[in-house]
Amino acid sequence: MLFTANKSLVACAYGQAVFIYNGASSFLLSTPAQVVAMALNAEATLLSVATTDKKLTVYEMNSTRGEVVSTREIPRNTTSMVAATYGNGLEAILVAGNAGEVNAYPLPDVTLNEKSLLQHTTSIITDVAISGKYLLTADRDEKVRISHFPATSLVQNYCLGHRQCVRKIASSIVTPTLFVSVGLDDALNLWDIDTGALVHSYDLGSSDTKHCGLAVCPLTNRIALVRNSESSVRFFTIANKQIAALPLSLPGTSAQPTNVIFNDSGHLLVGYKQAPFLAQFDVSGEAAIAKPIAGVEAFAAIAETTVLGDVDEEDGDSDDGELRKKKLKSSNWKSKMPGHAKKDE
Repeated sequence: MLFTANKSLVACAYGQAVFIYNGASSFLLSTPAQVVAMALNAEATLLSVATTDKKLTVYEMNSTRGEVVSTREIPRNTTSMVAATYGNGLEAILVAGNAGEVNAYPLPDVTLNEKSLLQHTTSIITDVAISGKYLLTADRDEKVRISHFPATSLVQNYCLGHRQCVRKIASSIVTPTLFVSVGLDDALNLWDIDTGALVHSYDLGSSDTKHCGLAVCPLTNRIALVRNSESSVRFFTIANKQIAALPLSLPGTSAQPTNVIFNDSGHLLVGYKQAPFLAQFDVSGEAAIAKPIAGVEAFAAIAETTVLGDVDEEDGDSDDGELRKKKLKSSNWKSKMPGHAKKDE
């Protein structure tokens, strides 16, 4: 299950079906191949979708049909993507691939010039995010790179502290100088973007985690986390530069959660591996309250009969074997940081 959200709009993909929900109504899109990544632009008027046939397609969201605006081939297997605004209101979709690179394509016409923004040498980029003037890129080699955007050759920091692959990252709107990450080392980490410092680390307990879903509420700074090794959504909060667990639990289903996202109203949407496939909750109080989703039954009916491809049943990222490959020596990427001269080996 894949999610993206902006403004009041949420898009949820399962296989080739994309469910578009604006808080009051919904409609469905069908893509030519299985969706592996997607992102909404700042105004939630454009949805960019990458599929297993290595196509990038932009859909217009101002109607109930989701008409195609532009489409192109992309050269690599996509692991994640994010939309970004720069300059005088210009927009681009940033696409990360398993070759360790991030490429930018202009919106709305992605057929125009492709630009290479950065590379994680010999590594797989597992997740990307935009936080203010920075582009955050996580990889399998235990680090998060913080680059200025759009001048991505200027590296602000490398965030070091995970002991295994960094799986997901999520920025905070309430505290924009902080972001969180979760990795295969069973750690939920809180970072300072400006300094790259590990502010706090929360031990999630030993597990056989391969896939994660991570989101931070834009109103309350509450964190929602799912891991394939656990059968429930876990909740935390960011307060006083600390991560603290919350005694919240979701009502109504024993299905395995696979992904989470908050909308701009602070409601949490949860994707599941089985029925109901998609549910919405108000988690702002002491107890979670289930909320209806208009038209979700049609999406659930499609998901019920969908057999996902082998790219990754949870989120389209590279498989666990790739994520645990031999890591690059730290000297190779430390030399790119300010104040570190490159040394001959």
